[in-house]
Amino acid sequence: MGDFVPLYRQVSQRIFRKIEQGVYKFGDRIPSEQDLADHYGVNRLTVRRAIGLLAERGVLKSKQGKGVFVTNTFYQTRLGPDGVLFDESFFQDPRLSQNNLFLQKTTAGKTLGDMFRLPADACLWMAGRQWMAGDMAVALEYSYFPYDWVPDFSVGLYKTPWETLFCQRRLLPDRMEETIRGVRLWGEEAKLLQMQDGSAAFAVRQLVWMQDQRLLRFTKLLAQPQKIIHYLKEPVLK
Repeated sequence: MGDFVPLYRQVSQRIFRKIEQGVYKFGDRIPSEQDLADHYGVNRLTVRRAIGLLAERGVLKSKQGKGVFVTNTFYQTRLGPDGVLFDESFFQDPRLSQNNLFLQKTTAGKTLGDMFRLPADACLWMAGRQWMAGDMAVALEYSYFPYDWVPDFSVGLYKTPWETLFCQRRLLPDRMEETIRGVRLWGEEAKLLQMQDGSAAFAVRQLVWMQDQRLLRFTKLLAQPQKIIHYLKEPVLK
C-alpha cells in the first residue's frame, strides 16, 4: 500500500470494492477485524478505523456480539415479479426518448470473445445511449453484439427495439439473465445521468441468450435508484 492515502482509508476502499463486486452482499457479515488485518497486512486498529469510516457512511453496521454487517450496497431496489428490472418493455416505453452517445465497431478481446464464443479478434458492435424521461436522465446503456449478425446496423436501426431487431434477423431471444450491484459514478457518466461526482448508483449486467445457448446481446446499464423507483411507480404504457 502506498503512503499517499492513509492506511485506514485504503483498507476502507478495498472493503467497499469487495461490496461493489458482490463478494460481501447486503446482509452479509464481513470477516473479523483480525482476519481483515491479516489479509491486508495492517493492524486491527487500522481495520477498526476503516470499518468506522464505512459505518459513518451507512455501508456497514456493527451488531454487538454478532459482528459487522453490510447494510447498504446502494442497490436496495425492488425488481419486478419476473426478477428483471430493464426488460424489453423498458426499451419500448413511449414515455422515454434516447440520445445516441456512440455507435462503433470494436474488437471482442478475450472477455467478450469468451462470452460470445468468438475469437478475441472478432468484430462486435458497441452502442451507447442515454435514456431520458422528459428532461430527466433515467439510464445509460452500453450494448454489445456480434457484427456479423447485423452487419448493416446503423443509427437508424438503433431506434428499433433490440428484440424486434434480432427477431427480424431470425436471431430469436430465449431467456434473459440480469444481475445488479452498487457503484459510485464519476466524471462523464455522472454528468450524463445528471448526478454529482461520487453519487451512488446501480449497475445492471444483462445477458440475453438464444435457444442454442449462444449469447445474443450483452448490455450494461447505469442508473440512479431513486430515479428508477420514481419512474417505475407508473405502469408501462403499451
